Amino acid sequence: MNKFQKIGKVLLIMSFAAVLTSCDDDDVTNYPSNQNENVVDQTNADNPDALTDNKYADLYDNISSSNSVSAKTLDNILYKLAQENLVGDYAISDDDFNEKYQEKMIDVATSGSYSTNNEFDEYEFALSLLTKQYDIKTADGKTSLEDIKAAANSLVIDPDNYETTAEEYAAIFKLDYSDYIERYYKPTIYRQYLYAKYIYDQSYSSIGNTYARDVVVVKISDDTDNPGSASKLVTSYVEKYIEDKSVTDVDISDLARLWKGVNVTAEEQAWLDDLSVTTLAGEIDNDIEKITDNPYTTDETLESQYTGGHSYSKEYGKELALNSLKTTDLVTEGTFLKSTGLSSLPSDLKSRVFSTDYSTDVEGVENGTVKDVSYITTHDDNTSYRFVTPEVSKTGSGANIINYDASTSSYYIVQVNSIVSSSRITQRDSDDAETKAYKRELANEAAYEMAASDSYKKAAIVWLLTNNDIVYSDPDFYDYIDTNYSSVFDDD
Repeated sequence: MNKFQKIGKVLLIMSFAAVLTSCDDDDVTNYPSNQNENVVDQTNADNPDALTDNKYADLYDNISSSNSVSAKTLDNILYKLAQENLVGDYAISDDDFNEKYQEKMIDVATSGSYSTNNEFDEYEFALSLLTKQYDIKTADGKTSLEDIKAAANSLVIDPDNYETTAEEYAAIFKLDYSDYIERYYKPTIYRQYLYAKYIYDQSYSSIGNTYARDVVVVKISDDTDNPGSASKLVTSYVEKYIEDKSVTDVDISDLARLWKGVNVTAEEQAWLDDLSVTTLAGEIDNDIEKITDNPYTTDETLESQYTGGHSYSKEYGKELALNSLKTTDLVTEGTFLKSTGLSSLPSDLKSRVFSTDYSTDVEGVENGTVKDVSYITTHDDNTSYRFVTPEVSKTGSGANIINYDASTSSYYIVQVNSIVSSSRITQRDSDDAETKAYKRELANEAAYEMAASDSYKKAAIVWLLTNNDIVYSDPDFYDYIDTNYSSVFDDD
C-alpha cells in the first residue's frame, strides 16, 4: 500500500504534528520560547522545588516525538471508534464507568506515591496533574493554587472503613477532577471496553477458557509474637459467621478488619478479648508498654524501632505504626483470570480457585442437591456463598474452608462469587431474557479483564484498523502502524 493511499472515511488530522516536530535534522529540537518557565507557578508554594518535570520544555519533550504524536493519534482513533460502537447491549453504564475510574484513582492514592508517613496528600497529587495541563479545581470551581491547597484532603486511607468503591472515593478525593476524568480516564476505559467488545464478538470461545473468577480473598498471617492468635480468630470467625446458617449477611473482609484491630466496635473487641486474641493493633500497644523511662527495664530494640533511633517520641512512633497498619490491605477482590490472576496465592490454592470442576448449577449447590468441587454455603432467600476448601474433592462435608499455607504461616479464606466457563456462558436460543443478560454480564466482565493484556489489546487494534476505513495521510503515522501493527498491511 502506498503511504498516502486511502482506505476510507476516518480522516487523520495530523497538522498539529508540524508544530511539534523539529526540522529535517532529528538532532535539532525546536523548544518553545518559554521552555524554562514553570507549567505550574510555584512562587508561593511551601516547597518551590517539590515538583519535577514542571518546565514547558519537559512538557514539550513528552509530546513532541513522532512516536508520541502517532501513539496519541491512534488512541484518538480508537476512542472515536469506541464512542461509535459501545451502544445498545455494549453501552457503558454510568455506574460501571464510575466504578472503573474510581478504582483506578483509589489505586493511585493508595500506592504511596503521594503519601508521607502513610498519609495521602491530595494537594501533591493535584499538582502533578496540573503540570500535565489538566484543569483541577475545588468543588465550588476555584482554580488558584491557594484555594486548591486549602480544599485538598489529607488522610490515612484505611480500606476497611468503606463498604463501596464510591464511598471510599468520596472519602479520599475532595477536589474536582472532571477534566482529568473526561480527558484521561474516559478514553482509557472506553478503549478497554472496545477491546473487550472485539473479544466478545470475534473470540467468544476464548472467554470461557480464561476460567475467570470473581472472588474475595482474605489472608491472615501468624504474628510471631502472639502465636496461635491468628488461628483462633480465623477458626472462631468461620464458626460464628459462616457455619452458622442463621447468619444471612456474610462479608469476609470483616475478618481482615478484626485481625488488624484498628477499626472495631466495643462489642467486637469484647469478643476478641474473650477469645484471647491479640490483634495487630494490640501487638503495637504491647510493644509500646515495653518501652519505659527506666534504661534498665526498657526494651532497647523496640525503643529504637518506635522512636526512629531516638529522633521522635514513642507516642509519635505508635501513631506512625498504626497509620501503617491502617493502610495495610489484607483483602484481594475482583475478577481474575487463570493465566494472570491471583499469582500471590499458594499454587495449590490457586489451582483450586480456578478448578474446572465447579458446578454451574448454583441453585442445586444452594439447595444441597448438587455437590460442588469446593463449597460451603450459608444463605438467605437470594444469596449463595461458595468458599474454596482445603482439598479438591467432590465428596465430603466441605465445612472446612480455612486454607493454611505452612511456608508463610498464613490462613486464607476464598469466597467465590461467580465463575466463568465455556458451558456457563454458552449462548442458547432457549435461554430466557434474564439468563441471556446474566451470561452477557459474566462474559463481558471477563472480556474486559482479558482486554488489559497486551496480546488481546494488540489483536483488537489490528482487527479494528483492518476493518474500519482509515486514511493514512501522514507518513510518520503510517510507519508507526507498520512497525507496531504490521499485519494491518499484510494484504498490500
